[in-house]
Amino acid sequence: MKFKVPLRIGIVQLNPQIGQTKDTTTRAWKLLDEFQAKNKGRSPDILVFPEFALTGYSFHDRNHILPYTSKVGEGPTYQFAQQVSRKFNCYTVIGYPEKTSDDSKTATLYNSAVMVNSSGDLVFNYRKSFLYYTDDDWGCQENPMGFQQFEIPVNAQDPDGTTRQIALKTGIGICMDLSNYKFEAPFTDYEFATYHLDHGTELLLCPMAWLHSAAITKDTADPQEQWSVVQSVLDKYQLPEIGSQGNFEFNLDKPTNVEPMPFEEALSVKSYDNLDKPDICNITYWILRFTPFVALKKRYEWFHSKVLVPYFAHSSNKTYIGSSLAKPWVHEGKETVLVLANRCGIEDKKTVYAGSSGIYKFNGRTHGNQDESVDTTNQSVDFLGNLSKGLEGMIVRDVTLEVERESE
Repeated sequence: MKFKVPLRIGIVQLNPQIGQTKDTTTRAWKLLDEFQAKNKGRSPDILVFPEFALTGYSFHDRNHILPYTSKVGEGPTYQFAQQVSRKFNCYTVIGYPEKTSDDSKTATLYNSAVMVNSSGDLVFNYRKSFLYYTDDDWGCQENPMGFQQFEIPVNAQDPDGTTRQIALKTGIGICMDLSNYKFEAPFTDYEFATYHLDHGTELLLCPMAWLHSAAITKDTADPQEQWSVVQSVLDKYQLPEIGSQGNFEFNLDKPTNVEPMPFEEALSVKSYDNLDKPDICNITYWILRFTPFVALKKRYEWFHSKVLVPYFAHSSNKTYIGSSLAKPWVHEGKETVLVLANRCGIEDKKTVYAGSSGIYKFNGRTHGNQDESVDTTNQSVDFLGNLSKGLEGMIVRDVTLEVERESE
């Protein structure tokens, strides 16, 4: 039986700085209050905030991050999530640095994200599975459970229009989880996407602190020259070295602002300029990392030629890039909503974030010969809207998700 799940989903994009948790929290409330004043419809059912949304991200060592860590269900970030959920009668998902105990010497540290329900109760605490090298700097540990799925109760309409409560299959991922493991595993393993495709996840919520290509990393050839390019953009917009704060962008039920662009062209757009526009390069890359959920013509060639039989004979995976021995494309005829809540701004005059938070739906539809490339031209992805790369703000969309359940 097919059920339609109406969801009003919001993302809050912030530019937090280390040592400014109270200021960031105050600014987040100002943003939410302005949204409430502008909002003419119902409140969001789900609000998603970035990775380390209130604390800032670029910590250098264990002692640097320890004062900002909290146990599950405690601390400023959790209290903030409770207040947001109660105010808007919604689920709140937000990233924070977790510690397992109050013993500063022995506590295990995680990069985590918590979900709180409308009553302010803990629903789920997810720990990042794939770590970026900045996480390694302060001794973050990998999630011992790996990727996980859980269920949340939501209202849905059955074919007769009757409203019922069903359990929605939900997953949380944090930033680097979307990438191949340590950037060393085969790119086409698509580990996070494959796990959630194989488990039939219907709602994916991803707090992130994803970098723009202008960021200075350990692989940057000339950091000084790279920063001078970023500084010129900041000078153009008359912004401080941390980027924009408090110049809020509200994207409420507007048409999508992502123009379809072929893969190679999109990946060549790497300038940090045009801070009021989304970063098409990273948006295209994010969709690429969810290839198992995207329609591709070549899967049908694999299926009918049985070219994947040897692969499955030696693999425990249920699918390969979305294909199985039983079906060319496992996601065909199904729907999954993806929410990417990224942060914006700059830390330490080097860590430049991409912003561009967005909401997407993998609609499960094929379009024959058009399904050649995984990019913003692929019609199996509904691009529902994105925030800009450089401004704090909020995007809200009404999404109808169709899911299947066994009839009673």
